[in-house]
Amino acid sequence: MALHWLKLYSTEEVMAGRWGHGEQYCRETTKKYVKQIRSMKSQKITFRGLHPKCRFAPVDCVHIICYEFRCDPDSKWWSHKSNGPGVSFEVVTDPVDGHIRWVNGPEPASTHDLTFLRGGKKGKEKEWKKSSLYFNLPKGLRLVGDSAYEGQPDKVSTTNDAHDPATKELFARMKSLQETLFKRLKDFKVVRGPFRHGQGTEDKLEKIKLCFEACLVLVQYDIENGHPLFQV
Repeated sequence: MALHWLKLYSTEEVMAGRWGHGEQYCRETTKKYVKQIRSMKSQKITFRGLHPKCRFAPVDCVHIICYEFRCDPDSKWWSHKSNGPGVSFEVVTDPVDGHIRWVNGPEPASTHDLTFLRGGKKGKEKEWKKSSLYFNLPKGLRLVGDSAYEGQPDKVSTTNDAHDPATKELFARMKSLQETLFKRLKDFKVVRGPFRHGQGTEDKLEKIKLCFEACLVLVQYDIENGHPLFQV
């Protein structure tokens, strides 16, 4: 029932008719098992399992469409990708084995990728969040990102004209890997949007985070069990 809801994002009325239970039962059961799936995040999505040969890893942010934040109306929620309200999540993938190694968020969709990476704005280093990727990147690992990450060369490598063709191709494949992951995630309609749950800003953000991370755990299991992001 929980997997069905994540995949199709059906309403309670539709679920009640399909499963032959009351709406409250469907709601509570789905909530219970989605939380249990998400609870595996700390074990399945971690840098602890980083492949020993991994020296570079792609990073990017994905936007999740949602309904307007009526309790906090602000242009910061506006996503240029969907031309509507949304939030952003930051994800890092291991290009050697294709496993997901990091997720952070949500942040307002207008948050710049570099601000997300640092956990704060340029010039305000003392205020950067210690929980951000900037402070949690394993020693010896460099990130590979698009042009949005050009302002942090000590952490992120971006493609430039001076790179040889092999390096450009490698970086392009890494970024393509990341887009493949995001496509796999958005096969789950609950994160393809628009996300409709939540009462108030904090509750909505927590529910989006819950569903996004549950879907990420499911994709990770899929990758581990014979469905890699890329066929080698």
